[in-house]
Amino acid sequence: NIAMVAAGGNIDKIIPLYINSAMPTWFVYLFMLTLLSAAMSTSSSQFHAMGTAIGRDLFEKTLLKGKRTDLTVLATRLGITIGVIIAVILAYNLPPGIVAIATAMFFGLCASTFLAVYGGALFWRGMTKAGAISGMLTGFFTTALWFLFIHKKEAEAIGLCKALFGVPTLLGRPWTVVDPVVVAPLLSILVAVIVSLFTAKVPAGHVEKCFKYMGGRKAA
Repeated sequence: NIAMVAAGGNIDKIIPLYINSAMPTWFVYLFMLTLLSAAMSTSSSQFHAMGTAIGRDLFEKTLLKGKRTDLTVLATRLGITIGVIIAVILAYNLPPGIVAIATAMFFGLCASTFLAVYGGALFWRGMTKAGAISGMLTGFFTTALWFLFIHKKEAEAIGLCKALFGVPTLLGRPWTVVDPVVVAPLLSILVAVIVSLFTAKVPAGHVEKCFKYMGGRKAA
């Protein structure tokens, strides 16, 4: 609470405030250069990922049905440009403290979406394509809905629940303080396992090839 008051209510300023107050000047410069380097590398990879998704996945694979064309590179560059423009607009218009909240939401979505599939790919030979997709969708939408309508911190900040239903959250305590990462991954794993048990299995040869060098065990 003291840190929040000192930072003017903006949680994004807590660490910079601490660095400026508690560290020597030379460390502040070193910290900012390190932070800038990390931000540039992360931004570069994120913008290229967005451009590839637009140019390769959306344009070439979806719109052109997989047909190869030189326009894919142009579409990718346009996707990167659009991503940069949107990022700049959001940076100037989003409220203070949104970076910390958005980061927590992003990693929560990633964990809930990919944990079941990642674990199944590494340790369970019975995972099927339908099970993996079902688990991913369950984790993603459970987390998204939990952030929007149940978890108090994000639901109040976003305001969608208030606008639609007239209340800040749909459920009361203790659910409003339970992070979706506690609930969504478990549901994702459960759905992935159940769907995998009742859907077409992956060919045994393909499973053996995937697990060939994991622990030296052969597929059952």
